[in-house]
Amino acid sequence: MAEKTELIQSREKPRGVVAGGWRGAIFGLGTAVCFSISPIFIRHGLAGLPSPLLGVTVGMIASTAAYGLLLLLRRSASSGAAIPKRALLLQLAAGILVGLSTWARWLALDLAPVGVVLALGRLNVPVVIALSPILIGQQIERVTLRVWLGAGLIVAGSIVLAYYG
Repeated sequence: MAEKTELIQSREKPRGVVAGGWRGAIFGLGTAVCFSISPIFIRHGLAGLPSPLLGVTVGMIASTAAYGLLLLLRRSASSGAAIPKRALLLQLAAGILVGLSTWARWLALDLAPVGVVLALGRLNVPVVIALSPILIGQQIERVTLRVWLGAGLIVAGSIVLAYYG
């Protein structure tokens, strides 16, 4: 009987793990599609605003309200455990950097063609790949030649779209 229980437990996936294949990749692909077409809407939205800073402000307020609502709903369901101060400081620093990068992106979209902004924006992929093992540790974040090849293809694809799209 113990053997049967062990076999059943070994077949079960850990909670939160999605199966591989197309079904498992659907959320990643959906994120990529939304992220890639959003500059088109941003560009058209900026055409009706006197300043890109106003567009960033509207976007940040909408995002903050949505995330705040989700946080309130999740926090009431969680145990309310204390968050370490170091984690809060790192998240605050990350939030400030994301805010500044969003502002710079909107300014760039107001001043340059969308394709050029997207191509330059994809340079974040090799930067993240280079810095993540340093910040997180090589034992957790393993960067292989295959990962670098994927990063190169992402950057090359965006450059092709910028110049030939």
